[in-house]
Amino acid sequence: MDHFGIGAAMRGMFLNYMHSARRSGRTTSLVESVKDGDRIVFAERREAERIEHLLNKRSVKVQCIVVDPRDPGRLIERGSLPGNGRTIFDHGWVERFYADAIERAADTIDHLQREASGFGEAHRETARQAEEIARWN
Repeated sequence: MDHFGIGAAMRGMFLNYMHSARRSGRTTSLVESVKDGDRIVFAERREAERIEHLLNKRSVKVQCIVVDPRDPGRLIERGSLPGNGRTIFDHGWVERFYADAIERAADTIDHLQREASGFGEAHRETARQAEEIARWN
């Protein structure tokens, strides 16, 4: 457990940001800023298809791909773009990436504290340890 509540504060700040950033024109800005040969990375196929539709109206040839933010290395497997094409992350992808990173950090702190503590109050027992204790009680 994060004794100081920093993880909870980070989650709260992030949720506040996400709420306040809605309807701020990020998607419009993205659609207007991309050029032929660029690539946009999305977290969900549905959003990628929606943006592809908007890009078709602009007659811009942009690659819209879906990569799970929890496994960003998959993007590298697709290779780099030819020429001067840019890879741009959709705001939904970036938000999920940061949300997952905040959760992983909090989980890591919990894990470290649990594994480095003794078997008293501060230590959460694993299922196997709980079975062992129950067997002897």
